Amino acid sequence: MNISELSGSLENISLPSEQKKAILQLIDAKINNDMKEVIAEIKQLENKIQMTQDKIQIVNWVVGIAMAIMLFIAAKK
Repeated sequence: MNISELSGSLENISLPSEQKKAILQLIDAKINNDMKEVIAEIKQLENKIQMTQDKIQIVNWVVGIAMAIMLFIAAKK
């Protein structure tokens, strides 16, 4: 259910406006908390991706240096 649908549903319920406002505040708090968790998870994934990219770059350098050494040795023969 979307927030707009929920807000519309609350208008149809006979509750005092203070209670409706309290319900919407609880929903906002829940959504904000969920979003904080999602953002934290995304940051963790970004860190893992960055670490993987760093490792791949190191492997590329090592392979490149090894290939250069092999070509240097082969060229000497």
